Amino acid sequence: MKATDRFFVEGVTCTRDASERMPVANLSVGGLFAATSTPPLKGQLVALDLSLAGRAPLRLMGKVTWVNDPARPKAAHLPQGFGFKITEIAFPDKLAILDFLKRLGPNAARTRET
Repeated sequence: MKATDRFFVEGVTCTRDASERMPVANLSVGGLFAATSTPPLKGQLVALDLSLAGRAPLRLMGKVTWVNDPARPKAAHLPQGFGFKITEIAFPDKLAILDFLKRLGPNAARTRET
């Protein structure tokens, strides 16, 4: 599994600054796409708490790599939101994401960068 292999997920959320709960549209060991009507700015460094079923939230530090604006969508198949590249994560948390992704069915996998 590559860090850029994206998996479309359901029931996974993340929060920023303990406020808005954002659905995660896709997830990889290297990043995620979060759906929100109030995305942070491209290039902004943010901390996210990722919630996977059956686990305590995982703390992720990273950078907003792109924003999907409904007026000018970069990815029409995704909702309004932002792409997030993980730059700092505890090793056990990275293993938890990897384990979660491995348990998904093959139909969830998509090797497309989004």
